[in-house]
Amino acid sequence: MPNELLNSLDNKIQSLIEEVELLRLEVSELRQSKADLEQQRGQWEDAVKSMLSKFEQVTEA
Repeated sequence: MPNELLNSLDNKIQSLIEEVELLRLEVSELRQSKADLEQQRGQWEDAVKSMLSKFEQVTEA
């Protein structure tokens, strides 16, 4: 009986370790996606600012 409990506990621990590893990979992927999106947003902001500047130049002329 004690061996069965230890085996069961060992299996659960191993399963949790695997799940933690998968979650760490997912977190890493999400961090990279976030960084990519932040960079893309910055590029869009720059483009919008440039367009607004051009509109301001046109309305001032």
